[in-house]
Amino acid sequence: MPIYPKLQKTTTAKMIKNFFTKLNLALLFINIFFLQSYLIRFSIFGYPTNLQEMMIFAQALIFLLSKTIERNFSQTLKNIRHHWGGNTFLLLTAISILTVDIIDNVYFIRHLRFLLIAVMFGFIFIETFKTEKSRMEAIKVMGLGAIFFGIFSTIYNLLGHNLAHDYRLLGPLDSAVYLAFYLAPFFIFFGIRFWENKKRNNLIYAIILGLLILATRSMGAIGGIFLIMTLYIFKKSGKQILKSKIAKTILIITTIAIVGTIFYTKILPTIQTNYSSLSERGEIWKTSVKLLKDPLDIVWGKGFGQFQYHYETNVKEILGQNPLDYYVLQPHNIFLLFLFQYGILGLFFLFACIVRTIKNLSIPLIGEIHLTTIINFIILYFLIHGIIDTPFFKNDLLIMLILFFEIGLGRNNKSDDEMRAP
Repeated sequence: MPIYPKLQKTTTAKMIKNFFTKLNLALLFINIFFLQSYLIRFSIFGYPTNLQEMMIFAQALIFLLSKTIERNFSQTLKNIRHHWGGNTFLLLTAISILTVDIIDNVYFIRHLRFLLIAVMFGFIFIETFKTEKSRMEAIKVMGLGAIFFGIFSTIYNLLGHNLAHDYRLLGPLDSAVYLAFYLAPFFIFFGIRFWENKKRNNLIYAIILGLLILATRSMGAIGGIFLIMTLYIFKKSGKQILKSKIAKTILIITTIAIVGTIFYTKILPTIQTNYSSLSERGEIWKTSVKLLKDPLDIVWGKGFGQFQYHYETNVKEILGQNPLDYYVLQPHNIFLLFLFQYGILGLFFLFACIVRTIKNLSIPLIGEIHLTTIINFIILYFLIHGIIDTPFFKNDLLIMLILFFEIGLGRNNKSDDEMRAP
């Protein structure tokens, strides 16, 4: 007789466990698909946050509850030590807080919030999707969300909302660069996946994303994607391409078109002293270098989230004239960005990431490549485009940077044949 209550209790406990496990997975897929909404500002009951942050906080609570019910909470906490990317960002931020005075508390809190949520999201992603196959599917869902957001952005602008003066695709954002920077990793993902398995749906997804990126007219994104895809294709099929006259002709024409467009739209207007985005970046880079003239600033940085304050306060004096823009949140260069945020330690961390990425990509691409290799190509894109644009801390793309660091450069990856994506 006592066996029945025991069985019922066991069955109930199992049902509760399965419910929260599935709820955690469902919430994570929702957050992954709508991750682009993290780029859009909302206002909930007057509090300056956004809807996606609320979703990720809810996700964290459900995740911790599911691990507690699974009696896996202590092991999950122990796994924190394996999250190389997020832990390094947190450590560098802690050192910066302890060594550099915080002047602008508003931007400090804003940057800190972005960082904590990005680390939280990356941790939950890695601990939920343990295998390469599951992570591949999750990135695919994220890419489909990017396509959805790109199409929504197109309709949004076509209806007359948030139109740019030059009619670039903005969507609901305040810069086409943000949108292009967000879409580019998924173009690379689907582009490489198509080259690997020749599935038509991957080609369709890549074409849609490519058209959306072209509509943003972000030459940094277009040029960066071209370099990454060219590098991948030559590593994968270099001998065949060099033997094909058609392939070589297409490559040469594409190269000339992209380089010519960049020169005509960015470099030439700067040379002629007319305005271009490169002119503004020149002012930002010049001011940034001057702001780091004190050796201690190079050692410790100027403080976490403090660039805007120092730039706005000193730019006119440094340039000797009114700048093209006073409101600049980051220095538009990934090396200067890490120097300002974290000092020399941040620069060492960035160089370590560059070395690890190059090392991971130096392996011959034989057979169908792993997800970690695709992600390393995406990280390399971030580093290349990061030479002229850094929408990481100032915007919300830090959440993607840390996630890709965790997948591509961390030690949480399954790469044996059993875990390979089909």
